[in-house]
Amino acid sequence: MDKLRFGVIGVGARGICNARAVAAREDIELVGVCDIVPERLKLCADEGICDRGFPDYRQLLDEGLDAVCINTDNNVHAEITIAAAERGCHVYCEKPIALSVEDAEAMTAACRKAGVATVVNLSLRISPAHLQLRELIETGKLGKLLAVGATHPKVSGLLCRGGGHKATRDPATWGPLLLHDGVHISEWLRFMGGEVQSVYARTRTTGDDPENAELISAITVHENDVLGTLSYMTMPFMPQRQYVIGEQFSAWPDKDDQGQFIAVANEREQERVEITPPPLTGDAAYVDEFVRAIREGYRPYATMEDGLAGQRIVDAINRSALQGAVIQL
Repeated sequence: MDKLRFGVIGVGARGICNARAVAAREDIELVGVCDIVPERLKLCADEGICDRGFPDYRQLLDEGLDAVCINTDNNVHAEITIAAAERGCHVYCEKPIALSVEDAEAMTAACRKAGVATVVNLSLRISPAHLQLRELIETGKLGKLLAVGATHPKVSGLLCRGGGHKATRDPATWGPLLLHDGVHISEWLRFMGGEVQSVYARTRTTGDDPENAELISAITVHENDVLGTLSYMTMPFMPQRQYVIGEQFSAWPDKDDQGQFIAVANEREQERVEITPPPLTGDAAYVDEFVRAIREGYRPYATMEDGLAGQRIVDAINRSALQGAVIQL
């Protein structure tokens, strides 16, 4: 089997992990890595990941690649993805795929037109716990699905205290916090509850920009009248929780001294469902899904279409909060 010719664009904190996973595979030739920071390219060479470094992504794309992994700042995802698709490169892109719905739509359209495989790293979708939680829904063990929800605290300070996540401090590069980090959990509501039909939200921020929200409360209505709720906040000491509620049972990922498991409960009893460990985790799993999508036409854990759907949900939350109205999707 011929090796796939890969490039990795952006080898910072996330990108270098991705590059390591690509370089570790025998069925991939890592043609080159790209970053605007020379020290990162040197680190890739020093680690033995790849000794061919490019300061401009166009130079790397011109090497005749089969596929590219994009791990750059969020504000350049769109232009790089479109340039890669126009060259016939399969695309793996970190979330969020863009800073606007319009750019996300253009990226998705370009990849669709080129007929390339895509993966977007909405990593909650590939988490073993959440895959088993979704299986409980699909097999009907919980009964008819009624609701899905998440409490999602973010470990970051408030802008009024001079803290805040990097997204709240530099939304022009990363997007607002809910987009940069919260697109994961916003799209998770869709992953568990089905397509989102409407959104009603309220947001608060201690900063000057009302669109740069730090505290988000949202209600989503999904297909089949499933209700969704999201509470997203800068409150580091509150436990993170995702849950689904069915007519017969409710379920949520949990953990104790023995490790992580799925709790399945009704008003009388609770069952512990062990989580089956996957053969690959983290970036190794993400890259493996990308390779399978390219070689086998396999539907990976999240595609550009899923990235676009998540972007639309986040956009609807923001518009609902600004307008004080229900937003239909």
